[in-house]
Amino acid sequence: MLRTGRQWQVHLWVSTSRSRDYIAKAHPVCLYGETVADLKEQVRDYLTQHRPSYFANTGDHIAGYFYYVYLDGVNPPPHGWVEEDVFSEEDFKKQKGWWFHARRFEAGRSRVHPSFLIPFFLGSLQEGIEHFLQTAFIPRKGPDYRSWAIMEEQPHLSLLESVLHEAEEFTLNDLLQRGWQILAVEYQGEVSKTGELTNRKASFVLGHTDPDAASYTMERRHEYYYRLYHWPTDR
Repeated sequence: MLRTGRQWQVHLWVSTSRSRDYIAKAHPVCLYGETVADLKEQVRDYLTQHRPSYFANTGDHIAGYFYYVYLDGVNPPPHGWVEEDVFSEEDFKKQKGWWFHARRFEAGRSRVHPSFLIPFFLGSLQEGIEHFLQTAFIPRKGPDYRSWAIMEEQPHLSLLESVLHEAEEFTLNDLLQRGWQILAVEYQGEVSKTGELTNRKASFVLGHTDPDAASYTMERRHEYYYRLYHWPTDR
C-alpha cells in the first residue's frame, strides 16, 4: 500500500476523451508521494487505471516537455506532427499504439528537442508509462516538503547527496522546485588592472538531500547519463 504523504508531487496533463478533440479536453492532474519511489507508483497506477488517450508532463528547462498520444487510426495526430516529407496521417495509421514527441525550454521558450526531432513510436500503454517515468518524470517539492539538510536554518553539508553548479536563471528556478537548495554563490569574471572583478557572472552552488530525486536532475544534465537514458538521435 502506498503512503499518502505529500513530500513530493508531479504535475500531468491527461485526457481520457476518445473524440477527435481529445487534446483540447486534457485536464491537469497532481499526484503526491512521501518518497520519489511512491510518487512513481502513483503515476504508474493512475495512468494504468484511467487508460488515457493523451498525457504529458508540464515540462521544465531540465527534462523538457514530453507528450504521449494513443493513435488508433481514427483520431488525428496532434497539430504539428504531420509534416511534408516526414510523417503523414497515413504513416501514423500504419502503427497503431502509443507515440511520443518532445520539446525543450530555452530561456522560458519552447523549442524542438534536438534529440526528438520527429515523433517516435512506443507501442503499448505500459511502454509509454515506463518511458515517461524514465525520461519525462519531474518530481517537485510537495506541500509537505522538508529538507533534512536544513536544521536551525543552517545547512548540514554532511547530509547532502548531490552538488551541482548553475548560472542560468530559468534553470535555477526549476532546480529549486525540484528540491535543490542554494549553498553558496560564486562569481566569475575578468580581473582589471586594479585587481577588481569586472563583467562578473554569478554561479550558484546547489545541493540535494534525496538521491532518488536528485538523480532525475543529474541524468538530464550530464551527457553520459543523457546518452544512457535517452533514445539515440538517429533512431
